[in-house]
Amino acid sequence: MGIAETIAEDSPGKRVLLMGNEAIARGAIEAGIGVAASYPGTPASEIMEALALAAPRLGFHAEWSTNEKVAFEVAAGAAITGIRALTSMKNAGLNWVMDMFMTLVYGGVRGGFVVAVADDPDAHYSSNEQDTRFAAFYGEIPCLEPADQQEAKDMTRYAFELSEQLKLPVMVRSATRLSHASGDVELGKIQKLDRKPAFDKHYELAYRWNVYGPPGPVEKHRWLHSRMPLAKRAVEKLPWNKLELKGKPKLGIIAPGLGASYARDAVRRLGLEGKVAFLKVGTPTPLPERMVGRLLKAVKTVFVVEEGDPLVEFQVKALAKDLNPRVKIAGKLTGELPPVGEINSDIVANALAKLAGIRRRRDRAREFIKAEVGELVSPRSSTLCAGCQHLGSYWALKQALRKLGGRVPIVNGDIGCYEQGGYGIFAKAIKPSFSTESVRYPIESPYEALDTNYIMGGGVGLMQGEFHAGYRDGAIVAVAGDSTFFHACIPAVINAVCNLAKGVFLVMDNSWTAMTGHQPNPATGITATGERVRALRIEDVAKACGVDFIRTADPFDLGATQAAIEEALKHEGFAVVVARRVCTLQAQREKKFVGKKMVVSPEKCTSCRLCVSFGCPAITYKDNKGGIDFLLCNGCGMCAQVCPTGALSVVE
Repeated sequence: MGIAETIAEDSPGKRVLLMGNEAIARGAIEAGIGVAASYPGTPASEIMEALALAAPRLGFHAEWSTNEKVAFEVAAGAAITGIRALTSMKNAGLNWVMDMFMTLVYGGVRGGFVVAVADDPDAHYSSNEQDTRFAAFYGEIPCLEPADQQEAKDMTRYAFELSEQLKLPVMVRSATRLSHASGDVELGKIQKLDRKPAFDKHYELAYRWNVYGPPGPVEKHRWLHSRMPLAKRAVEKLPWNKLELKGKPKLGIIAPGLGASYARDAVRRLGLEGKVAFLKVGTPTPLPERMVGRLLKAVKTVFVVEEGDPLVEFQVKALAKDLNPRVKIAGKLTGELPPVGEINSDIVANALAKLAGIRRRRDRAREFIKAEVGELVSPRSSTLCAGCQHLGSYWALKQALRKLGGRVPIVNGDIGCYEQGGYGIFAKAIKPSFSTESVRYPIESPYEALDTNYIMGGGVGLMQGEFHAGYRDGAIVAVAGDSTFFHACIPAVINAVCNLAKGVFLVMDNSWTAMTGHQPNPATGITATGERVRALRIEDVAKACGVDFIRTADPFDLGATQAAIEEALKHEGFAVVVARRVCTLQAQREKKFVGKKMVVSPEKCTSCRLCVSFGCPAITYKDNKGGIDFLLCNGCGMCAQVCPTGALSVVE
């Protein structure tokens, strides 16, 4: 049975293997979800993927929205009418919804509304390590933090009930190691909620859904404050907040979410079962203050173990000042745990051993094996796929800038597969520069093409700021993908037109949200549940925004793409170039791509290494000769256009 059948199966008591994200989706299904909306973002994408598989079977609405803000508003709109709704996103995605998030809570919701967020400690897939639990604390809503896949499912189901009890959104916070790991989950019964959406603008509060309506935002803020005492009473009774306190231990542990799992393992490995007090926390905000208070009064040292920033530790310290000022609070703020990056069982065990006065023996055999293996493993970053059309776009951009880019061009990047254009994986050791003048660095490969890269939609805005600041040392370029264009770039495009910015906006259109697993977007022509819809064309949208100069090109045709970019660089205003070809991987899956027959002629190779600098992982270089790894090669033919001697060529 596949995940599509499992996620929608109504078999209470059955045990199945689910990823953390799938477990969250299952919890929403068991709660009787009516509307689900999301934008793809690793490590959260599989929540909506699972819900989209179940939606046609169970009859609820699931969609990939154009961005997280829209997804949040779609789900909130459903909850206002009394229908249970969920929106899911990654850590950075929550930043996009904060305006609506911080305002919606002033009137709350009617139907259960769950905000599922997957954080990314150690920034495996992200530009930052932000801890989104602080947003729940800031917004004065409850946050549930599961420690394993079973809790992920159960907490999500309960979050809808808590949301309806408080009339507020409720956050469920996951993290990479939970979202992308699989665990044993016992299924519950799927609720069949026979709810008819209804709307009453004065439901329990005057002008409830209008923060400006009387009695106004200040009084609605007062109402929001009134919810917290109710939430605090509720969390004291939850089974996921559990205090183990026997005898008179000197050391206690407070651990939410994954931190509790790591701490449990560390306690077991150190033989401390029954010798330390343990408060497992499922609600980092609000904390179960009575349980925390009992622990603080019973021990001399409290070790706070949490994945992310010290949200719980801050609160525990504040409570300790009133309840037991002498108790020592140890954790990230005091250096027992690292302030950045992920924690794990080893890190927690080492810190706990020091606090407990246990001398751990070094596992020299393990250290030797790790060192031995380390010598065999070459450090490497990710690369674009063999035959990726972005390689062609970057090569064409590189050649065009070499010819027309001026002394020091700036290439502003964005988020997607093409962000690897700024990974610098071909680069040599780089030393910081302290120059006060513009400095040009050669682009030796596509992976060195980008000069700036921050967030979705950020590049095209940065480009305009650089131009209006008076930068004239070289061309100014912005790069983004099709999904990012619809997600975050359109306002900036309008801004460029209306404020007379000059620069080139290169949109790499592969028709899918490819980096997060090939989810559809407005350029794809299908919905999350597979329905065919009209595919939007980026050039049509750009034209509607007032852009006069628009060119399209096939990035597999390096010469034509370079010519389009060169023409854009010469334009005296804002120019858009759309490099369009469907993602090679997706084209192969759909059997719409037939590669060309590639031939290698070593005798023609002059060892110029241009093929290597092209950056395709199917290119080889051995014994001073370029070649092709035909196990990886898909016959796109781009390398043959790069090779100046015909050593790599296409045979019809």
